[in-house]
Amino acid sequence: SNMISIATKRTERINWTPHLRKYISNGYAEHPDLYTDDFRVLDELRNDCIYMEPSEKALNRLIKYYAQLVFIGSKFPIDV
Repeated sequence: SNMISIATKRTERINWTPHLRKYISNGYAEHPDLYTDDFRVLDELRNDCIYMEPSEKALNRLIKYYAQLVFIGSKFPIDV
């Protein structure tokens, strides 16, 4: 394998949904229920990334989660 082995950081499990729902409800003219599936996918990606073993498949999930964070960062303030 061409992967470098490094120690991973640990994090706490969080749920993005309540925070994003509140912001969408207050900051946009859309109902947050329109994004229920998107919230679920985001939370699943995060949880998958927290509890994964090092592998190429795990790396692909991390890249996908990172891409979602970058996208969210362009739509929401950092302190949501």
